Amino acid sequence: MDGKSPSTNVIFLDTETDALAQATRSAATSGARLFICHVYEQGNRTHLAFSLSLKLLLEIAKLNSADGKRNKSNAEEMMNRPLMQPHVKEIAKYLVNTDAYILPPFIFNSDTPIKVFAFGSGSVKFGYAVISSDISLYVTDGQHRLKAIEKAVIERPELYNDSVTVLVVQEEDLEQIHQDFADCSKNKPIPPALRASFDVSDFLSKITRDLTKQLDIFNGRIDKISSTVGKDANYIFTMNQLRIGVSEFLFGTSNKSLDSFTVENKEEYQALLDRAKSFYFEFARSNNTWNLLFQPRSQANNLLNFYNLRQERIDFNSVGFIVISRIGHLILFENNFAEEQNSLLIKALANLDYRRSCSLWENSVVIDDGKGEKKIIAQRAAINKAIKIAIAEIEKQTGISLN
Repeated sequence: MDGKSPSTNVIFLDTETDALAQATRSAATSGARLFICHVYEQGNRTHLAFSLSLKLLLEIAKLNSADGKRNKSNAEEMMNRPLMQPHVKEIAKYLVNTDAYILPPFIFNSDTPIKVFAFGSGSVKFGYAVISSDISLYVTDGQHRLKAIEKAVIERPELYNDSVTVLVVQEEDLEQIHQDFADCSKNKPIPPALRASFDVSDFLSKITRDLTKQLDIFNGRIDKISSTVGKDANYIFTMNQLRIGVSEFLFGTSNKSLDSFTVENKEEYQALLDRAKSFYFEFARSNNTWNLLFQPRSQANNLLNFYNLRQERIDFNSVGFIVISRIGHLILFENNFAEEQNSLLIKALANLDYRRSCSLWENSVVIDDGKGEKKIIAQRAAINKAIKIAIAEIEKQTGISLN
């Protein structure tokens, strides 16, 4: 192609009929398989793009992965990094539990030129690839997806009928194969805020997103893109900060192991969502500052500058929101209080003094930075200490034990 050394044995013909006829004869005489593909140039190499059923994918794909124990000193001699079984299990669970799943394309490498009978004009051409049994197709990118499919089809055999896109690059240089893998891994990870906004297969992300839509105090006031709200006066939290708080309320923790949590049915999901909505509604209604969030944004924005509130208070910072949410979990999940007691406890929680200058938070989540400023501390130990202090104050005010 254009004087370049092709990475496959591409034979160009005038018509599709000619290409199919020659490809069929070639496959018949060698006992090879025939595959329809697209042919195009990228990075001075010829690429072949196929659509393969998952059953066929599992049949023809080969792995050459480093072993975490045996190849510690010579991992560079293998085509792939070691398999990470937790990642395989995570993808397999996704495939089993998600009806509308999606899998990115796989990238294979062939160190033997593949004969292709191509036709057409333009930058993308069509062709029939002849792949014989002596051609090895090793996975450059997608080994975890491949092993996950192997696991998933055991529980969900109908997946065998689905298909994926496979890109085949002919490359015999192992260093370039490694570079191809590294280049495929250079995509920027999805920021936590965007993940919480878009990944509705994740329970916590979905329930957080529903809260932002269904609860007035959060609707339109959560930054669903950025990693931090910074000096923005219009947003209370990022989507990920809200997600962490919701996790603390529902489970008493925001441990990453909860990322794989699922609910059994829609009724259970709705019950948890309703409880979260009820708690944050009651808290906001009982707190003089949060109560302003019930007003329309056009009016409340004239009264509320969230950047200033973050400088003055802890409850408009993620650490304060964690304290509030964790205590909400204790009230509504860890104890069997009557409705009247729940209301009394939430009101007491809402009426705590959340100013940074309040001695209640001193030397827990707030410290003096030595320059006369009250600095917020986000370490888990500091948050746990603040929670204990807040619980003691609530118990003192209400006479109700939370332990």
